[in-house]
Amino acid sequence: MKVKEVVDYVLEIAPFRDDYGEIPRDDSIVFGDENSEVKGIGVTWSPTINVLKRAEKYGLNFIITHEFLFWGYSEIIWFKSDKDIMKKKPNLLRYEILKKNNMVVYNTHKNWDAAKDWGMCDAFPKLLGFHYEIARGRFIRVHQIRPVKVKELAEMIKRKMKLPVIRVAGDIERKVSKIATAVGGLGQIYGIAEEPASLGAEAVVFGEAVDYAIRCCVENGMVAIETSHILSENPAVKNLAKKLKEKFKSVKVMFLDAYYPFDYVK
Repeated sequence: MKVKEVVDYVLEIAPFRDDYGEIPRDDSIVFGDENSEVKGIGVTWSPTINVLKRAEKYGLNFIITHEFLFWGYSEIIWFKSDKDIMKKKPNLLRYEILKKNNMVVYNTHKNWDAAKDWGMCDAFPKLLGFHYEIARGRFIRVHQIRPVKVKELAEMIKRKMKLPVIRVAGDIERKVSKIATAVGGLGQIYGIAEEPASLGAEAVVFGEAVDYAIRCCVENGMVAIETSHILSENPAVKNLAKKLKEKFKSVKVMFLDAYYPFDYVK
């Protein structure tokens, strides 16, 4: 079986079109040859050095990743960044593992986000136990739940996501019932609060969020809860791994966790 056959299947179940029209194309083989023979498939949120070393250990030569392979160049005046991305130590270490093992890396992003029922945007609220959808944007989902105090909602989310701590902005004693989810890195966009507010949300549960996005939620009359970029998207990473296992039974398929990166000092 060739890499291209697997890619074609991913595009079949997660096409570049959703109910809102074309999704910008950011789906491609970023390392290796699509005509390579697949010996094993590793599905991951991010192809970290640790992930690639585990792929090497388990004999997986084809990596499907949601996030980028190499750290890029930041053209900014506030700090120095090397324009030659292959001089960056993490990139060089990743490259050496890939080259040594003749690996292929397939980066697929927004179509995976929007894949109906099992992609990033739909898998996150399912993880949280939200099942009664009342509104949606292209990537935002709003669900109705029984009225609950924000502090109780945050505690429930913390438990379901197995988080040691969780950040909440707004009135934690307030009762809410209309909950928006903004998976992954959507909270890195400053004005993200506008859509959930217009959809009637009373609270927004983010993956990862910047301070501005959190404040924008509060000033739009909502509560903001921040969880984790990777943990909000891992359910859909596992979903794709499961689908590939069912489709390609002749090869090993593994979910390779890129791991939640934080410890906490109390």
